[in-house]
Amino acid sequence: MRRIPMPLLLLAVALGALIGSNTLSNRLHQDLGEVATDSSALPGVGTPLISTLRLRDILTPSLTEPDFSTTLDDLMATAPAAACLTVTGDNRVTPIYESGTNIQVAPSEALILTTLATAHKVLGPDHTFTTSVKSTVPMERGVVNGDIYLVGGGDPLLLTEAFRATLTEEQNPLHTPIENLAQLLVDNGLTLVTGAVVGDTSRYDDLRYVPTWPQPLIESKKIGTLLALQFSDGWLQEQVTEGVYLAAEDPPFYAAALFDDMLEDRQVVIRVSPRSEAIPEDGESYELASIKSEPLSDLYQQILTNRDIETIELLLKEIGLAVSETGSTSAGLQAVMDTLDNAGVDADRSQLVQFDGSGIDPANMATCPAFASLLQNQEFSPLFHELLPTGADDGPLRERLAGTREPGRITALAGGTSGTAVIMGYIDIGLDQEVTFVFMANQPGTDDNRAVRDLGDRIVRHLSTLEAVQSLDDIDLEPIRRG
Repeated sequence: MRRIPMPLLLLAVALGALIGSNTLSNRLHQDLGEVATDSSALPGVGTPLISTLRLRDILTPSLTEPDFSTTLDDLMATAPAAACLTVTGDNRVTPIYESGTNIQVAPSEALILTTLATAHKVLGPDHTFTTSVKSTVPMERGVVNGDIYLVGGGDPLLLTEAFRATLTEEQNPLHTPIENLAQLLVDNGLTLVTGAVVGDTSRYDDLRYVPTWPQPLIESKKIGTLLALQFSDGWLQEQVTEGVYLAAEDPPFYAAALFDDMLEDRQVVIRVSPRSEAIPEDGESYELASIKSEPLSDLYQQILTNRDIETIELLLKEIGLAVSETGSTSAGLQAVMDTLDNAGVDADRSQLVQFDGSGIDPANMATCPAFASLLQNQEFSPLFHELLPTGADDGPLRERLAGTREPGRITALAGGTSGTAVIMGYIDIGLDQEVTFVFMANQPGTDDNRAVRDLGDRIVRHLSTLEAVQSLDDIDLEPIRRG
């Protein structure tokens, strides 16, 4: 554990000594050589040697109680062995407080932040996912003499109305109704397909799950599949309506079959049974219709609110495709690391080990300083300030920080699993300054994270007592000079 206390009494004594000692002043000037007697600064020196500017990082923000760090020590003494805390301030070279600096812990859904930051940078907020219907021959008088290909564009919110009806409005306020695509084909004049509806999922790899996910996680039936073409997260629609989640054996085939039914319900004749394969690349193709998802900027909040695993993992594959033309988890992860590194985030392999985009892989590891660097990064900080909830917003964070003075000053991501807890974000401490904090803790072997979760909340409440004060630069002291 390393503390960075701010002993204001010693600073006051030191400052008084500097101002009051002519001997010290003369000695300094003799060592530096002859200096100007007017108000100009020393040649070649941007800030005078004896200037309150050099004390800015030490004097602001101040601590509101003498034993501020001691209280943090006491709180962290109750944390599990796998726990860390980093607290930093604006324009500070050293953190205000650190504990467990080099300890790697499972960051849980905090990794959503690294994926969203990369998506925002690589894909952009206006990015949309396009699902299209194509053929290798043009449609003539409403007839396609051959197959029509339902080409997946990786849209993670391509839902049927039957599946949508099983969800609450809060679970998926934004979605892409696949029925709209079927209707658009009919509106464009389609009446007969002499071939089949063919599901094309070739945009991404054919891995239905993240390769490193433990089998029990996959068998939990809480996570849908991760293919470029699938309806309703790849769940069998008939089972979901009965309250049972069962993944389709072949999601693109199942999507093609459902789309076949939608077209036939709209009086389109389809002569051949559906199948799944990629549209041929060695000839021309004709787009018959397409639909787009909502822009990525509109999906951010839904991803964060729902901790939407399928959406974030498909987003990671789309990142990989955009950067390396390979739509895979591994390509996406490499793009995340490269993007963070290029942006100046201090998160090398010793500080961040990421195996998926959502943070549910138990092998994911990270340090608190890595996330502090991400949150403070000038490129990504504005995005997080916009997306993360405050303690005054309706939701779990408001409940956790109940009783905190001015909870609206706290902006944070909070979460965890049965054995993990994370809370990280920002606290506005006044005078246009803020504190960035990251607390993460793992408690293996327990199915109840309430103890470590409550510890994180107590730490944030204590941090919220920080208040910024004016630095000495605001009281117009002049640097010491020889008259």
